[in-house]
Amino acid sequence: MEKREQNQKIDEQIRREAEKEQWKLPASCEKRLEQILTELPDSITEEKNRIKLWRSRKSLLLAAALAALVGTTAMASGLFHWDQRAVENFNQPTEEEQNAMTMEGMAKEQTASVTDAGITVTAKQTVQDKNTLYILLDIRTEEAIIDGNGGFDRSDENGEYGSPWIITENEDALNNVSMGFSPDSPSFAELSDHGYYEISALKSMEQEWTENQITISFTEYSYYTYENGDTIPHTIKGNWTLVLPLGEDTMLEASVFEPQQPVEIKGIPVRVKRVELSPLSLLLTFDMDDLDKLKEVCDTGEEDIYLMETEFSGFLDRSGEELHAGMGGMSGKYDFENREIIRQIGLDTYVDTDQVKAVLLGEEKTAVELE
Repeated sequence: MEKREQNQKIDEQIRREAEKEQWKLPASCEKRLEQILTELPDSITEEKNRIKLWRSRKSLLLAAALAALVGTTAMASGLFHWDQRAVENFNQPTEEEQNAMTMEGMAKEQTASVTDAGITVTAKQTVQDKNTLYILLDIRTEEAIIDGNGGFDRSDENGEYGSPWIITENEDALNNVSMGFSPDSPSFAELSDHGYYEISALKSMEQEWTENQITISFTEYSYYTYENGDTIPHTIKGNWTLVLPLGEDTMLEASVFEPQQPVEIKGIPVRVKRVELSPLSLLLTFDMDDLDKLKEVCDTGEEDIYLMETEFSGFLDRSGEELHAGMGGMSGKYDFENREIIRQIGLDTYVDTDQVKAVLLGEEKTAVELE
């Protein structure tokens, strides 16, 4: 009884602090948390000793405390289950990591669906952080017209292409947008009537992200058939428009590091002034003058050689083992006032930031220590 009363006092204290600080929780979690509070048993198990405190802002302390009281399994029962294709896209994050991303506002279930011209497009889920946005769509067709070579596009009223597939309230809120059927889609003669369509984008570094929803708009679907060695193109016109709520921006805070020592690349000291790391993205801020010197040394008639020497190539974990994480997109920004070059990198896999010891650059795997 004494332990139960102590836990109740802790819970009440957290609630008072949450009200004072005006912490916010995702709406999907708030409802479940209230339900859990009404279902608390008279005796509390020792699961509180096994709770993992997720990296986030203060808003997750309440969720973590409740999970400690009733167990992570009970907490997870109130969250949506990730689509398996999204799990595969982020290189198999554990169920605990999936739930953490949902609680932190990074992952959100989507249900919008539209059918036209025999093609049904259904949004399954979105995953985002400060820098990246991932959208998973489920595509079903009346006939077998799906393979890895097919794709959607959008034209304007004049039939001209170039209009954005993702419509945002603020112009140019996204850049480096790519999309296509998932890598495991059949190809060539193996046409199917079902597939997953994935969209990845980087958020603009030129403006603050304030989009509470986005609109996906397609006006045609193109695919190919293969007969007697010939590739025959086909186009289906239609209107597939989906509005996806994103809610408030993710509550996750990136870990920020300011390495004190420069790294040596091709004999040139290069300062990486800041590293901002989240489980889904990476920002590297280089000293512009140092990169100019490196460019002079690496200039062999190919101007991008120096870029390759400073390109992100992975991580080192705390045991010194290399963590394989590729780029899901990259963008850059020149800050001439502060003499900085900023590289924005979307990661193609979930990364446990607590386990990262260093960022690796270039083919030489130059290590930028984060401690």
